[in-house]
Amino acid sequence: MEKIRQFVPSHKAVTGGLVFGMILFFNCFGFPIYNLNKEWPLFITAEYVFLGAGTALFSGGLLAGQFPQKRLWQIALLTAALSCLGLGCRYLLEFGEASNAYNFTLPNVALHLAAFTGIGSLRWRYAVKNSRKRDCLPR
Repeated sequence: MEKIRQFVPSHKAVTGGLVFGMILFFNCFGFPIYNLNKEWPLFITAEYVFLGAGTALFSGGLLAGQFPQKRLWQIALLTAALSCLGLGCRYLLEFGEASNAYNFTLPNVALHLAAFTGIGSLRWRYAVKNSRKRDCLPR
């Protein structure tokens, strides 16, 4: 674990690329968090909601490790931009398929962007706040 803590500050470009790539991947393959247009079985719906929220929490933690000095609005803007890029990749991946017709509707895209950005940004805030508290404690 100590090697990772030494690697991250000294290789910001590499770790930043990995964090951005993971967020793009999560948004590309985790869309939609909840499909408002198509009825899915309860188990699949619960699985998508759970995995979507989990990946947003994980992404917020990754961003906290990468950008602890940024402000909340900057992280929210970055998360929203990366989410949009991930959705664009998903659209291009399924271009011409019927699933784009019922997946990429305004309510589905808005819900996904709001949920992923909100959960990820709040997790970033929580992680940064806790790390600052821990740094102030005597060792």
